[in-house]
Amino acid sequence: MKAKKRFIALLLSLAMIFSFSVADGEISADTKAANNTVTVTLRVEDSSKTLIPPTKITLDKDTVATINNTFNASVETPVLETAHVTAAHALAKYVSDQSKTPASDLTFAYGNPASILGQDTLDSSYFWSFRVNNTSPVMEDGFTQYNFTSCPVQDGDSIVVFRQYYNTTTSESSSYSYFDKESYETGVNEKVSVTLKKESFDENWNTTADPAANQDVFIANTTGPGPVPAIAWVTTTDKNGMVDLTFNKAGTYALYSSSMNADGTPASSRAYAKITVKEAQPPASATPTPTIPPTPTATPTPTVPPDHSYEIKKPSIPKKVKTKVKKKKVTISWTKIDMAERYEVFYSKKNKKNFKKLTSTKKTKITKKFKKGKYFIKCRCYGMSGGKKVYSNYSKIISFKVK
Repeated sequence: MKAKKRFIALLLSLAMIFSFSVADGEISADTKAANNTVTVTLRVEDSSKTLIPPTKITLDKDTVATINNTFNASVETPVLETAHVTAAHALAKYVSDQSKTPASDLTFAYGNPASILGQDTLDSSYFWSFRVNNTSPVMEDGFTQYNFTSCPVQDGDSIVVFRQYYNTTTSESSSYSYFDKESYETGVNEKVSVTLKKESFDENWNTTADPAANQDVFIANTTGPGPVPAIAWVTTTDKNGMVDLTFNKAGTYALYSSSMNADGTPASSRAYAKITVKEAQPPASATPTPTIPPTPTATPTPTVPPDHSYEIKKPSIPKKVKTKVKKKKVTISWTKIDMAERYEVFYSKKNKKNFKKLTSTKKTKITKKFKKGKYFIKCRCYGMSGGKKVYSNYSKIISFKVK
């Protein structure tokens, strides 16, 4: 009987020890999770330039508390209150590291950025929006969207803040666009495929990722000095939003892409990606098989290697520029020009002055949407000579009306 009681007491003791061990383990895991650092990638895109390039931001709970105190000290209503890491904390950390007055250089309104490093929302048609891992974060109900100051982020997340345009007349917003990768690696003279996507919605208002077809992609060489990389060349995506790129020189390159409406307002956000091009590795050479020395022959006269850099004349002016108006869609066409690499179309609403670029394309016909009014159109083209553009003169200016 005593042995039985001792056995039961032993079981109870073991159970108590086990339960305490589990409880201690859970507390330890929670404490560890609370103290873990979170590293995210932050990028901020204005309508026409990258305001903050892709930057790694590391935060922990102490940094979050410091940021909260800094940004809440000068306002009546706290703007950053959460103890967990949010998308706003990542941007606030970057601004705090760059500015002596972070609470002035980054402001918030209704839970979202109002001004970033002096770049405000311009007017009621523009506002700062954001995506995490190229998606619009929603709460547990699967519908309600997080705002910037409450959206939690995890280690490894990618945050993109971008200026979005809202048309108060049509109630349409510019779309969010992005490349399928944030960074690519390739070798010299090796093909790399890039896909450009844009955010859209299906009939049930579920978010979809559609191909950004026939959209210009700008490639800039970021290797070397200078704050602003020069555009190396421009290409256009196919119907699937894809483009194949080949680089003949090692270095680091940046890809940009954005689209504009006919009135000059943004149709999509500015997409960005980085491409690292490495020198081609020479193939491993096998041990050569001994050969019998050839009979000596006369030394041939050295030949000068051909010069592949060539000069071209100024391309001809695009002719027979025509327009065809169908409701608000206007088709613009012109003749094909030999030696033309691309065609550029410009438009104006102010009596043949203040022209703005409408598009750059390899095609000889485009279709764009225009608002009601009278417009003036002119075209030109360019060829490439020694890596530089050689432009034609502008075509004759023509006009059309959209009713």
